[in-house]
Amino acid sequence: MNHKNLNTTKIATDFHKLQQDYNSLKEKFDTLTDKNQNNENQIDHINEKLTISLENMSDAFVAIDKDWKYTFVNQKAGVMIGKKPENLIGENAWVIFPDSTQTPYYKVYYKAMKTKREVFFEDYYVPWNRWFENRIIPSKEGIVIFFKDITESKLAEKKSQNLNTKLEVRNRELYDSIIQIQKINRELIYAKEKAEEGDRLKSSFLANMSHEIRTPMNGILGFTALLKEPKLTGREQREYIRVIEKSGERMLNIINDIVSVSKIESGQMNLSYKETSVKDQIYSIYAVFKAKAKQKNILLTINNTLGTADNLIHTDEEKVYTVLSHLLSNALKFTDHGIIEVGCFKENNSIVFYVKDSGIGIDSTKTEIIFERFRQLDDSLNRNYDGAGLGLYISKSYADLLGGSIWAENNADNGAVFYFKIPIIEPYETYKEVQNSLLTIPYEPQKLKILVAEDDSISLKFISKILKIFGENLLIARNGFEAVNLCKNNPDIDIILMDIQMPVMNGYEAIKKIREFNEEVIIITQSAFVFTDEAEKAIKVGGNGYISKPIDKNQLIDHINKQITTSRSKSQTKNLS
Repeated sequence: MNHKNLNTTKIATDFHKLQQDYNSLKEKFDTLTDKNQNNENQIDHINEKLTISLENMSDAFVAIDKDWKYTFVNQKAGVMIGKKPENLIGENAWVIFPDSTQTPYYKVYYKAMKTKREVFFEDYYVPWNRWFENRIIPSKEGIVIFFKDITESKLAEKKSQNLNTKLEVRNRELYDSIIQIQKINRELIYAKEKAEEGDRLKSSFLANMSHEIRTPMNGILGFTALLKEPKLTGREQREYIRVIEKSGERMLNIINDIVSVSKIESGQMNLSYKETSVKDQIYSIYAVFKAKAKQKNILLTINNTLGTADNLIHTDEEKVYTVLSHLLSNALKFTDHGIIEVGCFKENNSIVFYVKDSGIGIDSTKTEIIFERFRQLDDSLNRNYDGAGLGLYISKSYADLLGGSIWAENNADNGAVFYFKIPIIEPYETYKEVQNSLLTIPYEPQKLKILVAEDDSISLKFISKILKIFGENLLIARNGFEAVNLCKNNPDIDIILMDIQMPVMNGYEAIKKIREFNEEVIIITQSAFVFTDEAEKAIKVGGNGYISKPIDKNQLIDHINKQITTSRSKSQTKNLS
């Protein structure tokens, strides 16, 4: 076997095999090259489509590498940033926009780069005076940022918020207005109810007042007519006269109550403070009502726990007496049997008077309203008790004027208790009346020269009858002017009874004129006026005393006697000095 031929054959075989391997590899390489070209073409196609998408998207888009250099900027971003995209590629973001460092944008971008976490936020960019919405997405090369200008929507949102705030404020105002309207409506309803109640009370009061006035008038006129009947016995005459007197007293009490209410509501009720003995007040009211209580078989008792040191106080004595009088009148009216107790005690710096009865008691729902004007325990037409319904209202008004209070407590089984509290006001000085020996001697009527200035014929006739006890030397003046002239022509006049309301010249002016030439004559004023302080005014212009109409016979005589006695005492004192 030729060795040379064998090697040639082997080489040829190996070459053929290598040729086959080469062809196979070349075929594979060409296949891979084709695939790679296809992949590159696809990648280029995808990149082209992605670029087109990024360019056409509504949001601005930039890509930044780890060195903070722009690697991609779409046209929207270029417009918003204010620079051409090609001028930004490869540039450092913080170099291009140095004002952005240390802003929220810088901090958030840096955080997304470092943590490799997506971040979404919106904030106000001060350098551009705009609001931006940002979505930062980490990538292998760095970060990509989608952002858009939301300034208009923010302004719209702010405007909406402002509008909502205004609406909320307006709603609150409307709510407050509704609440106020509801309150006003409630007040109007209450006022309407009070007005209706007031009208009802006034109607009831007027009907009751008509009854209260007509009843005593019926007694006065009826029994006056009976006195004209012939052949009346002395006993019958005295009985008729007592009825007329009692009816007259009842009529006068009604008038006095109406006058008091008028003074209170017109603000003309003044106070006259003076030293007052509480003990005397209690015993005086007891003495007046003792007989009335006895007539109803009621035991009237006194309970005074005050010590001597607390007895004297500074107050309006008449107002205190009036309140106690109304309370006792009520107690007697609503008590048919048992006991009525009037008393007082000290409580802190106040004196508390009380009237306790064993009568019918008070409805617990009326312990407050009974002190209102025109109120009564029973204001129906079939009520069992008379009265105008003014006594407790007057009492409360007086208590308020004195700086005190009044209230009632009820015990349905054992009647009621009315309390009247006034503050203790110490007298500025403790005055002790020096009794002149002449005052202790009963006065013996003497012949006096008296001038009566009165324009009413009936009052003049009545006064003239009373003054007969002092003699027949009586001068008459129909007006103030006549009174002044008569006084000038008769300097020996002892007393002048001067009416306040007269024609030509009133009583006050007449007194002033008389005092210009006669300072010694005693002048006693008389008036039916009730809305002014007649007594104080009369003394101020030169009068010596005052009596109110209707004139009580005994009161007038006592007043004249006291004035004469006082005048004598002054004359004696003057002569001794």
